Order: sequence, then structure tokens, then C-alpha cells
Amino acid sequence: MPIYEYEPEDRECLICNGRTEAMQGINDDHLKYCPTCGLEVKRVVSRASFQLKRGTTTENAADKGFTTFKRVEKGKWEKIGGEGPDMIVGTKEDIAAVEAEKKPTKKKVVDLG
Repeated sequence: MPIYEYEPEDRECLICNGRTEAMQGINDDHLKYCPTCGLEVKRVVSRASFQLKRGTTTENAADKGFTTFKRVEKGKWEKIGGEGPDMIVGTKEDIAAVEAEKKPTKKKVVDLG
């Protein structure tokens, strides 16, 4: 059953720290009022989280049409299951581009209100 988050419609709530959570079925109606403080609330988008219950093997992935690679060194991956090339080798430019993407960037704050 998913956990939904709600926040007050038009003001801050000091009792609920701004948001409250409710475990509800997917087809349940949205809450209209906070179960803790009683203020009118709206459902907000929150981060999703899930966990796969069973693992998979290289052979199982190959049976489903996936190719599995294992990194052997920076910029090189070796096939360990499935169809496809035996080795993938990145160019110097590819490796540099990946390294550049990994560098932390300043986060921008955008006011949507």
C-alpha cells in the first residue's frame, strides 16, 4: 500500500512540520483534512521508493533479452551474459564526458509559487 504525503492548502502547520503522511490504497479518496491537526490539505508529489523482492541471474536476464556487462577497468566492460558484443570500450572523449557529469554542480533553487 503506498504512502501519500499531504500538506496544508494555504498556510504552514507547526503541529505537522508542514507535511503529514497517510498509508492509503491507490483507489482510496484523497484526504480532505489532516488527521493530526484538522487543517484542509492537498496531496503532494513525493519521492517514490520500491524494492525488488527477488534478484536475477545473468542467465535469467539473457533469457528475457538483456545483455549483462561487468566493468573490468575504467571505460571497459566485458560481456558476461546475453547477446551482443563481447567487449565495450569507451573512447577518451566518452570517458571524459562521463567524468564531467559526475562532478557536483551547484543546485538552483526555483520558486514555483
